Amino acid sequence: MAYRKVKRNVRTVWHYFKLYFILLFISVAIFTIGSFFKPQAHCANSLTCKSDLSLNVNNNAVGVFHGHKITPPKIDLAMETSQTSVLGINVSNSNKHIYVDLSTQTLYAYEGSNKFMQVLISSGKWGRTPVGNYNIWTKLRSTRMSGGQGADYYDLPNVPWVMYFYNDFGLHGAYWHNNFGYPMSHGCVNMRPVDAHKLFDWVDGPIKDKRGTAVSVCNQFIEPNKCIQA
Repeated sequence: MAYRKVKRNVRTVWHYFKLYFILLFISVAIFTIGSFFKPQAHCANSLTCKSDLSLNVNNNAVGVFHGHKITPPKIDLAMETSQTSVLGINVSNSNKHIYVDLSTQTLYAYEGSNKFMQVLISSGKWGRTPVGNYNIWTKLRSTRMSGGQGADYYDLPNVPWVMYFYNDFGLHGAYWHNNFGYPMSHGCVNMRPVDAHKLFDWVDGPIKDKRGTAVSVCNQFIEPNKCIQA
């Protein structure tokens, strides 16, 4: 009788031992599968995401983009005479809405039912541009953006006409490439500086209880206002 009891206990221990390894295998499998579905990163510029993302002009710095040195444009704030709506001082009575079509790499800007702008852009290649509905939360004439690692490292002073819409993801001018119409960014929406300047002057930032201009990033956009985000 004692022998049978001991044998039954041994079987019970072995049962839990197998159960432990089964659960361990399932946990590893779930972790591995989950790694392919990581949540969207919250930062386009990994070295500046936790900073104040403030106005920054540095005309003496040399930029770096994927191993190449880049000369940034000179910015003289004191000499500029362009009247820009930084905080929404010149808010229009019409609804303004910006749509970014990732499928065609095109930006559309509407004021009510009137199209204000349609231009080619460059969205995320080394980091995804977040799909969703946002609002411009701040506008900066110029700032410095940096991020990436190794061969992917970039450090770009005097990034012009910046309009942040989600954390440090923004619409802005890009002077370091001319490949608009194709993904070329780390998550932001790159524009030709001349196009970014025009949009910057048109876009409203937040003021009092009114949010800034609406921005919808779409997997596909069908004019005039159908934004597909599935």
